[in-house]
Amino acid sequence: MIKIPPKLIESYKNNSFGIYVGAGMSRASGLPDWETFLDNLIDYARSNNCINDNKRDELKSLNKNASNYLLLAEELKDILASDLPKYIKQKFDDKGLNPSDTLCKIIKLRYKFIITTNYDTLIEKAYAKVFSDIPNPLSYKNASAINYNILTNEPFILKAHGDAKSAANEIILTEKDYRNIIFKEKGYQSVLHVLFSTCNVIFFGASLKDPELKLMLSYIHNIFHGGSPDHFALVNQTDITQTETDRWRKDFNINIITYDPVNNHKEVEDFVDELLKY
Repeated sequence: MIKIPPKLIESYKNNSFGIYVGAGMSRASGLPDWETFLDNLIDYARSNNCINDNKRDELKSLNKNASNYLLLAEELKDILASDLPKYIKQKFDDKGLNPSDTLCKIIKLRYKFIITTNYDTLIEKAYAKVFSDIPNPLSYKNASAINYNILTNEPFILKAHGDAKSAANEIILTEKDYRNIIFKEKGYQSVLHVLFSTCNVIFFGASLKDPELKLMLSYIHNIFHGGSPDHFALVNQTDITQTETDRWRKDFNINIITYDPVNNHKEVEDFVDELLKY
């Protein structure tokens, strides 16, 4: 059994606890990782005659290096133009996608907020499955509603980079997109500041290879200049080195809790079960 840090237990008991749901939780339901997602976009561009074979091969070669993900996302957004939102909606709003048992248990936790950079609707489906109710997730465009929920202590779901179901044309895919919302949506800046300065956040399904998460963490780091409450991330022990662990802690004040991924990541589910006891 993974030991839950005492500070995290205290935060959970005091209802000053937030949850981040990363792309790893969506992969458990069959959605692609970033390399596969970009590969699929490249194939989609080629099948629609938006690029030729040489361009396809060049983009696929670049996609072998995780540091190129944001560059490729920018290029593919330009190439696909109005076809991109159609693909995003088709891929991430697939009615056949079902939430994992672990995600359904995460929904049962007592939290002030759930924040995700995922575009899919799996969190909403998990919520509906657990509570037989349909949640109304908020986005970066709903800063006033988010502030109201914070003030009234009403739990909420924030889809920080947009929603494939309701607004596939407004998702945040590239670094340019992210800079635009950070500098144009001033209320959203304040929201991020409040969420990560007033709560201890636990990250599920997080990876330093995820460019969407890195964009958010970089901004949070700039806000606090490295200072914020302690946060925690449950990370597959085979996906992280000691140096990366140190950087998460030093750069973002996120303490890594590693787990063994055997038996379909059962230790993550056990971790949530243990936390639910409190």
